[in-house]
Amino acid sequence: MAVISCALALLSGVIGAGFASGREITRFFAGHGAASGAAIVCALATLSALFLRLSAQLERAQSPSFSALCSARFGHALGRLTSVLFLLLMGTTGGAMLAACAELAALTVPVSHAYALGLALSLLLGAALACAGLGGLALPGAALLVLLPVLLVRLLRLPAGEACFLPAMSPDLPVRAAADGAIYGALNAAMLSGAMPMLLALPSRARRRAVWLFAALFGALLVLGCAVCRRHLPAVWNQPMPFVALGRALGSGGYLLLAACLYAAALSTLSAMLAGLIRLLPFGPGASAACACLLCTLLARAGFGPIVSSGYPVLGALCAGLMLLLCLPAGSWRQSVKR
Repeated sequence: MAVISCALALLSGVIGAGFASGREITRFFAGHGAASGAAIVCALATLSALFLRLSAQLERAQSPSFSALCSARFGHALGRLTSVLFLLLMGTTGGAMLAACAELAALTVPVSHAYALGLALSLLLGAALACAGLGGLALPGAALLVLLPVLLVRLLRLPAGEACFLPAMSPDLPVRAAADGAIYGALNAAMLSGAMPMLLALPSRARRRAVWLFAALFGALLVLGCAVCRRHLPAVWNQPMPFVALGRALGSGGYLLLAACLYAAALSTLSAMLAGLIRLLPFGPGASAACACLLCTLLARAGFGPIVSSGYPVLGALCAGLMLLLCLPAGSWRQSVKR
């Protein structure tokens, strides 16, 4: 049961609003056409390798937290700076997901001040799931595992529409697609770094089974989502939220299903980010939870779109690079510093 909970918790952290809206799938996978398979394989391999390697590093260093591992590998001053960067990445991602939850509430709940109510209730629910540990984080993952396939199959069965915009391009090389997949995997692994000690606190054999199960589940969703986007690529290529654009043909029932998928995806990532922040902040559990909620609320005020298009890409790339350094053997890191 712990293996399943761990795999579902990892799924919760990786699948966010960008995935459930089809935006990430189109950008990193389906846009590569026939080479999209190489992107999917590289994304799964990168995620699995980084999860297993980082958890092994934590176990080998006997570090109680991710911040302790950063200090042990980079020194006290640089380690604290590294922890702050990861904290900002998780806060930015959590703020974006909280804003997405509030916007979905404003679009679907016909009451006054739906945005503020949606923000407050989503924050409380995300904090409760984060504080509930592995089982709490697994709940949104289980919901996504039920909801997303239903939505994707319904979208896949839609007739291919007319092309809205599709630039003339030469076919992508598998190398470029593989690089996009690896980047996607590294970015998502970096976002989950703070919660990694909790998510993968299993014996090594059980940990490997959990990661392989996560890779199988996430890979199946990726393949299905990529099939939808490739089938409707001319119609969704220039759409900021491809699945939302396609979902207009599903009627009111499809609209509610799509809204439920988007909300579950945003809430799942918000919960994972709060769990990571609570474990990165140097306070007691209660104070850390309060500070994590405050940070996400302040960042959510910027709105979902501005956060995703500005702060997130820079922080994500920087933290992904730092995470790769953390996963290097200790001897390799020392030699690179000397050089």
